[in-house]
Amino acid sequence: MGMEKFYRTVRKTFGVEKEQLKQEVKEEAVEELRDELAEEISYIEAQMKEYEQLVAEINHLLSTMRKDRIKKRSSGGQIRMDEFQDDLQPLKSKLKKLEKSMEDRLEQQKALG
Repeated sequence: MGMEKFYRTVRKTFGVEKEQLKQEVKEEAVEELRDELAEEISYIEAQMKEYEQLVAEINHLLSTMRKDRIKKRSSGGQIRMDEFQDDLQPLKSKLKKLEKSMEDRLEQQKALG
């Protein structure tokens, strides 16, 4: 009978330690995931702000183009899209930069995952 009690005590003790270890590992994993997700969320928010700014600039440019088109038509002249290529270049460059940043981030995530 003494050995059974000993084994029961040992199992109970190790079982508690095992549960305690599982809980600690779980807490560490949850904390790490929170940190990573917070980093991802802040990155996404920053990208969204850049995107919103780009959309606002595009909308402003389109509005300006419409106004110019109306002015030129009323004055008898014709307006063509290629006249706006110089205006579009900075926006195209920003869009490409934003796309590249997002692609790089996606590749980084794939490499980690």
